[in-house]
Parts: sequence; C-alpha cells; structure tokens
Amino acid sequence: MKKKKIFKVLYMCISAIFIASAIITTVMILSFDMQYACPKFGNHILVSVNDSELSPKILKGSALVSDLKYDKVENGDYVIITTKSMAGIQYSVRHLESVEDEYYLVSGTEGRGPFYVNKSSVMAVSKMQIYGLGGYINMMRTRNGFLLLVIIPLVIVIIIQVIRMLLLIQEKKLKEQYANVTADETVNREEM
Repeated sequence: MKKKKIFKVLYMCISAIFIASAIITTVMILSFDMQYACPKFGNHILVSVNDSELSPKILKGSALVSDLKYDKVENGDYVIITTKSMAGIQYSVRHLESVEDEYYLVSGTEGRGPFYVNKSSVMAVSKMQIYGLGGYINMMRTRNGFLLLVIIPLVIVIIIQVIRMLLLIQEKKLKEQYANVTADETVNREEM
C-alpha cells in the first residue's frame, strides 16, 4: 500500500513538471514576436543572455524581462541595444554608465572599454532577471527542444496513464475472479 502511494506521488510530481514544461514552452512559442525575435508579452520582451560578459550581475543562460515602453533610463540600468552585424540585427545587453543629451555611455566588452550609443539604438530597459529561463528559451526555439520539452513529456504522461488504466482493469478482473471463486467455494460448502 505504501509503495502504491509513493508511486502515485512520484507520478503526480513528474506529471506536473512535464505539463508545466509543455505549457511554458507552448506559451513561449505562441508569444514569439518575429519583429523582436524573442517572446513578447504586452510591452515586455524576454531577452535570453547568451554570453557571460556581464557576470556576475547578469548570468549566461538567464532571461531578462525588458520593458519596450520605458519612460526614462537611469545610471546603473541594463539596456538592450540593437547592433548590426554580418548575421543581421543582434541585441546586446549593456550596463548604462551615464546619460547624456543625445547618447548613452554603456560598458564595453573585455577587449573594449565603454562606448557611446545613440539613444535611438536602445530598444528596451531590463527590469528583472530570471535565471535559467534564457537557456530554456534558446532550447525551445529548436525543433529538438520542442520535441524534448513538449512532445516527449506529453507522450510519457499519456503512456503512464494508459498503463495505470490497464493495471486498474487487471485489478478489477482479479477481484471479480476472486469474488467468483469465493462464491463458488461457499456454495460448495453449503451443499456438503
């Protein structure tokens, strides 16, 4: 009996994790905005961090909830800026060092010091960091990620449910057989 309860609790925990993973992945996919190339919820976007240039404040693999309709930017904020590269438009997260009339002074990378960015290049201002979600977003963008995070968990939950139903049917048949055997035995005893 204890074993059955343990398996039931374990099954419920695994099912909850799998279903939550499938729901989060589906929401991320459905909210993906082609203009920003990331999930968008109202005036906020989720930008995944793919490098560790800003460690330890902003960690690689985290997601930044960033406000597209920001009112003002202050020193110390993390801003999302658009940069052009050979691959097209990319987003960079930079620490804002100072605000000037037409430009922002932002922190540079390891090999490059602080540099000025036009105010129009700042796309959003980071409001919050969610650890681990950036890696999850990057993974769910791929075909293998969708398979791993949505399809496989749902198939596993369905298979477990089918096995549970088969076990319940088998248990019911065994109880019926036992009831029939005991009924036959009591009838035979009464006849004797």
